[in-house]
This record gives sequence, structure tokens and C-alpha cells, in this order.
Amino acid sequence: MHDIDVILADCPGLGRVQLCGCNSMHLTVGPVTINLSPDAFVQTATLLRNAMEQFAEILEARQPSVNSVQTAQPSRSPITH
Repeated sequence: MHDIDVILADCPGLGRVQLCGCNSMHLTVGPVTINLSPDAFVQTATLLRNAMEQFAEILEARQPSVNSVQTAQPSRSPITH
């Protein structure tokens, strides 16, 4: 891999992922660059994917369901009727 030097992903204003000829993955977010072995990079990507899945579930649980809003019927109070 000594002849490889390629940007695998780039998000202007956020960061990039670069595969380097030094057999490292350079993960840059803002001003911080983390140098990882390819195996550690894969583990980090898996960690972030798992976190994103959990985060998506949390966000989904916080949003009121459209169906529950449409099917909810006002309850009548025995005190007022």
C-alpha cells in the first residue's frame, strides 16, 4: 500500500478520510486528525455506524407518530359530560 494516497471521503467544512501510503487511514474532523491502522479504522467506522443507528432510534422515539395523532380520539371526561 505504499503507493496509495487517495481521499476516500471529503466533506468541505467538516473533514475527510484519506488512505495514505504509510499504511494509515487519516480521519480528519475540523482541526483534529486521527491516524489509524486500516483495521482500527474499520472498527471505528463500525462504532460510529452503531452509534448512528442508536441515535436514529432515539430521534424516532422523540417524534410523535403521524398515525397516532390522526387516530387519537378526544377522551370524554365523566365530570364534564
